[in-house]
Amino acid sequence: MGASATPRVNMEMEMTTHFEGMVPVNGTRLHVRLEGVEAAPVVALVNSLATDLGIWDQQIPALAQHYRVLRYDVRGHGRSDAPPGPYTMDLLTDDLFALLTHFKAGRAHVVGVSLGGLIAMAAALRRPADLAGIAVCDSRADMTPEFARGIDDRNVLVREKGTQAIADMMVTRWFTQATLAAKPDYLETIRQMIRDTSIEGFTGCAAAIKLSGLRARVAQIRVPALFVVGDQDAALPVALMQAMQAEVPGARFAEIQGAGHLANVEQPERFNATLLDFLGGAA
Repeated sequence: MGASATPRVNMEMEMTTHFEGMVPVNGTRLHVRLEGVEAAPVVALVNSLATDLGIWDQQIPALAQHYRVLRYDVRGHGRSDAPPGPYTMDLLTDDLFALLTHFKAGRAHVVGVSLGGLIAMAAALRRPADLAGIAVCDSRADMTPEFARGIDDRNVLVREKGTQAIADMMVTRWFTQATLAAKPDYLETIRQMIRDTSIEGFTGCAAAIKLSGLRARVAQIRVPALFVVGDQDAALPVALMQAMQAEVPGARFAEIQGAGHLANVEQPERFNATLLDFLGGAA
């Protein structure tokens, strides 16, 4: 089933919803935006490490016509509080489910990029009956010794010098050469997201990624799933995403041309078309 199955809503006839604020859940407060069609299915959007809910700005016009879109800053990121660690994948997943419960989301779709994709997978493993489907975007679940050392080394640097010390490095790694050359002003927005990420939030979430153990459990996912990767993702070989997709019964795979690690940011039109097609089928 393709995009034609996506709920079609006359926005002039349907009530719309909009909320932005701090929501107390799971022992902290998370910065949340809720927008779209009030009676529609919920799509929850979960950001990557060192960004905030603003990375989904280019998805909202497409999604909010058909869905109630819930996005939030993962704890320690953006305007959400940054309580002391340790952070775990279970804790971050609890945050997501607490928000879904708070907003009476019912069976929601969860869409996550990088760290957010890991949270989506963890949610599917924890409470599959509560989810309509997941989209896992540019998310690396395997944990090679080299990758683990890289997380540890970067956390040491962030604790010593703050997240501003890694902003340039991460942007260069996340985006294609074409985007680095063509959109310097926009990429400064991404750099500022990284700088604004708290030390506690960055290092805590990075440690949660390292210790998640999700790769060994991917084959247990039993909800409709889409695995998406940018064809030029320097942080995540395409083959790693294909291998995860192959283990999940009925899962789809999509490779976004001309995109690096944040495919939804770099190629929003291609990403949105792929996502809407999946959401319609999952419904």
